[in-house]
Amino acid sequence: MVLDQLDGTGRRSTADRVAVPYVLFMTPPLARVGLTERAARADGHRVKVAALPVAEMATVPRARIVGQPEGMMKVVVDADTDQLLGAALLSHDSHEVINVVALAIRHRITASQLRDEIYTHPSMTEAFNQLLGALT
Repeated sequence: MVLDQLDGTGRRSTADRVAVPYVLFMTPPLARVGLTERAARADGHRVKVAALPVAEMATVPRARIVGQPEGMMKVVVDADTDQLLGAALLSHDSHEVINVVALAIRHRITASQLRDEIYTHPSMTEAFNQLLGALT
């Protein structure tokens, strides 16, 4: 990007970057992308939210297999458009799983589409079936 600004066309910039995930690497990792529930409401969105403890999610055997069932997963979805607005994942492999949410936000994949996907088993992405099915 810097090289493009100095010696290229100058078109590359951070201004068009959306849904950039970030992670706090701890055990389990905390990964976030997009808007929080509070920020989404402040922006005028009518939201649906789902927040579930990982240990209580039947669709996430991977966390139990590796002995790390602690944590929580939360998603924020626009109630009118079904677009994913943001997520916070405190769970095993959240630093990897958050990339799926970021991709969905950037490419306007709806919460329903992500919910209805078929994921590899056993993996942490299987959580989307149950988590997104719990939206209220």
